[in-house]
Amino acid sequence: MIARSKLGCGAALLAILSGIPAAAQMSTVRVGTVLDGAADRELAFREAVRKESIRLLGGRHDVSFPPEKQMVGDWTAETSRRHLSALLADPEVDAVLVLGIVGASQAARAADLPKPVIAAPVLNPEVEGLPVEVRERPVPGRESLSRHRVSGVRNLSYVSYNQDLEREIREFRKLAPFSRLAVLTIPRLEEPLRAMRGEFRRRLAPMGIAVDFIVVGNSAEAALDALPPDTEAVILGLLSHLSPGEFERLIAGLIEKRLPSYALAGRTDVQRGAMASLKLDRSEQSFVRRVALNLFNIVQGEAAAELPIDFSVGEQLTLNLTTASAIGVDLKFSTLTDAELLGEAAAPAGRLLSLSAVVEDAVKVNLDLAAAGKRIDAGLRLVSEARAPLLPRVSVSGGGSKLAGAGAVFGDRQLSGSLGFSQLLYSERVRAGYDVERQSQIAREEEAWQLRLDIVLEAAQSYLDVLRAKTYDAIQRNNLQLSRSNLSLARRRFRAGATGRDEVLRWRSEIARNRLALLEASARRKAAEIAVNRVLNRSLEEPFQTSEAGLADPGLTVNFERLRPYIERRGAFGLFRQFMTFEALDGSPELRRIDASIRARKRIVLASKRALYLPELGLDAQVQGQRSAGGLSLFPEGLGGGGTDWSISVRASLPLFEGGALRARRSRAQIELEEMAIERTATRLAIEQRVRSALLEAGVSFAGIELAQEAASAARENFELVRNSYSQGVVGIIRVLDAQSQMLAADLSAANAVFDHLIHLMAVQRAVGRFDYFRSPAERDAWLRRLEKFYRERGRDVHTD
Repeated sequence: MIARSKLGCGAALLAILSGIPAAAQMSTVRVGTVLDGAADRELAFREAVRKESIRLLGGRHDVSFPPEKQMVGDWTAETSRRHLSALLADPEVDAVLVLGIVGASQAARAADLPKPVIAAPVLNPEVEGLPVEVRERPVPGRESLSRHRVSGVRNLSYVSYNQDLEREIREFRKLAPFSRLAVLTIPRLEEPLRAMRGEFRRRLAPMGIAVDFIVVGNSAEAALDALPPDTEAVILGLLSHLSPGEFERLIAGLIEKRLPSYALAGRTDVQRGAMASLKLDRSEQSFVRRVALNLFNIVQGEAAAELPIDFSVGEQLTLNLTTASAIGVDLKFSTLTDAELLGEAAAPAGRLLSLSAVVEDAVKVNLDLAAAGKRIDAGLRLVSEARAPLLPRVSVSGGGSKLAGAGAVFGDRQLSGSLGFSQLLYSERVRAGYDVERQSQIAREEEAWQLRLDIVLEAAQSYLDVLRAKTYDAIQRNNLQLSRSNLSLARRRFRAGATGRDEVLRWRSEIARNRLALLEASARRKAAEIAVNRVLNRSLEEPFQTSEAGLADPGLTVNFERLRPYIERRGAFGLFRQFMTFEALDGSPELRRIDASIRARKRIVLASKRALYLPELGLDAQVQGQRSAGGLSLFPEGLGGGGTDWSISVRASLPLFEGGALRARRSRAQIELEEMAIERTATRLAIEQRVRSALLEAGVSFAGIELAQEAASAARENFELVRNSYSQGVVGIIRVLDAQSQMLAADLSAANAVFDHLIHLMAVQRAVGRFDYFRSPAERDAWLRRLEKFYRERGRDVHTD
């Protein structure tokens, strides 16, 4: 219990007279602090500890941090010792928080502490020679003892980061191999780090790494100049004394030297340009809470000397891809899937795509549709070719000859020319060919429209698959982080003697499986992105950004809220399927294509019948002329000397016998017509089945969204309960693994439910033959009016049900 020199005699007397225990009274706790220096990071740390302490103690104690008791040093050990001594001697201070590496190291060495002191953070108690003792306690519900380290010094509680710097360097080396390492530190850490340097070098020597310690003042340029020429990598210490501008210049200089950098301070420095770190920002929040909890426990009566000193730092590899790219570090796929990625390279550059943009662009630029457009253009030429024999034909010809021989005078020449005209008056064969080609062109256009619908569906599904893969990726990353957190918990339990090494190894195995699952999820995401680019006729690996899609997407379906009454009840939904079937049959390009083919076959059958009795009629006219010149002609005048001939003829032809070809053609055309009729019936049934099945799937997936989310919520709650029990030693690792697996499966199922429903909605629109993305507001309103009319005609008003 804190010894309070001025707890207040009046309060104690009042407690005695009223019969209320003194511990139950509101008491005053005055806290003094010692800070290493006035850097933003240190000031923010102190303020966070102050707020958390007041939050924890405020309901039971009047906690105050008097401004005049908040000491700020000049980054030296001597000043920290002086401030600590002053607060320990101050009767108006009940407890002292020493915040900062320099001051914490000094406070943890103090021999006689008259009042509680909490020092944080301490880097490495063993190397610094700080007091450490081990305590054993029985584990509730188990026949084992837990072990934890304490200071063992009266009124002293300190918190050690317990960072495994050797392991962090090994992880850093996996990113960028090196054998010469520079550690950038600051003058204020000279004293606490002096004892650590030899041990640090000794541990890294077996790894073949030489270490240089560089003291960084206030100049980034001076620090860069102090780096040995053969430096291959840099560790950034807690350089909070550097101004933001100087820190930026330091990072820029390291990048210019193409040196990989690792930040001990954590993710914040990675955001500022360091290449990598394993430390999480939220570790700072947990550390703040740990310091405040130590103060709370001491105020509540626990001995400071018996409070655990170890604090496990949360880990998550964080990478700045801009920096890595700038210095030429090519990262492994396994690393990229295991890390949080920051920097420009982490987010895809380029265009922003939405579901509506994808489907609209697909119909403009898709190569399959472009090819279909060319087929339609070629079909128009076929129609023109089939029509050409029905139009008049005009021809002209001319020639010249030079006469020689006994009957000609040397040098005589003869010129001739003709003009011809023909018109097909009637031909059932040609007329039928033209009619058939026109129907074939309609069929080609409907086939292209069918392809357009398929492309829109493919584009929408491909884009939704990208969103699904992104969600899977995020879920797998979160699951990996949970496994890492559980590994840290297992390591703490192992160090405390509450479990065996097998649990640590089991979690390491689980993390390896999680990383493999994350690699697979990332590969699926990339494959989905490639599929979108193919549909959009873009470079297959061109990056793009995505915007989320959901039921609120205005282009996804016709006014979902107006549509909800028709699909959320069983009876109404049955009528809705019937209505959608009628809509599909009315607008189906598949049926229109078959209808055009049936009309063509009927025309062929009719032509084959008429060919037996209707002749082909044609009109031909020709004018010919010739002239002799250049000498004396031997021909009688009027025969060879010149003249004009003309002729007009009408021709008719009727095939009488072609070896049975006429009847064979007619029989084949009739059979083909019957085949098309059967195909139409089958296609109609297939369309009905497709529409009804797609609607049922959409209905089930819509209902499944809420159920899957409910299951995911329950699985998360169950996991938290089991994990808390695991941390307390109540349940074993199998229960935790099972709960985590259930939560992962539930989260994936919840994500699937949403994307399955969106894909089913697109499948419904494809089955019906119309996508709402391409309907105008007027067309959407007209569709809703038809829907309401359909229900009223059948005696059903969903709005009054």
